Amino acid sequence: MAEETKFCICCGEDVPYSRRTRDGNEELTCVHCGFVVGTRRESSGAADCIITADDTASVRELLKGLLLNKGLAETVIAAENGQEFVGIFSQRLADHQPVDLVILDLEMPVMGGVSAARVMRAVEDKYHARRTPILFFSSQKCDDALKRQLGVFAPASYVNKGSSPHFDDLVDRIDQLVTSLFHKRA
Repeated sequence: MAEETKFCICCGEDVPYSRRTRDGNEELTCVHCGFVVGTRRESSGAADCIITADDTASVRELLKGLLLNKGLAETVIAAENGQEFVGIFSQRLADHQPVDLVILDLEMPVMGGVSAARVMRAVEDKYHARRTPILFFSSQKCDDALKRQLGVFAPASYVNKGSSPHFDDLVDRIDQLVTSLFHKRA
């Protein structure tokens, strides 16, 4: 009998999964990295604000449109690079406005995602704010070094943009991950 698999957006491939029950809900988790690849729980509702940072205009528009059209966020603010993101994030915390999730491209000009995340965590410490979940976003495979970074910046996850030329594939990955992140945070 063939082993059942599901696509893991962290690993970037079909993987075997295990089932577990948490808080009365069934979760399917990747046996390699532990990422939730499926759940039977309903989404907990829309976020107030998500900030995205990506140097590609089409990806910024895709993310913004998806998050708004799927009802996952009331407000989506898009930045072109990590430096612009840090300015927006810092201003929101200074104004006591919540940020529920940030989506950071790893490779951007001016300031990349890892550097932006490092500054973001320092800003949160300055304002004694709760750690905002980070979704790192790139076409790179998630190697051991990146997995260590996810631990440093926790709560943090990674999604591989994939190599498919079809935006629908990317939309499905982002939708699954964002829903999972809000499920974990609730």
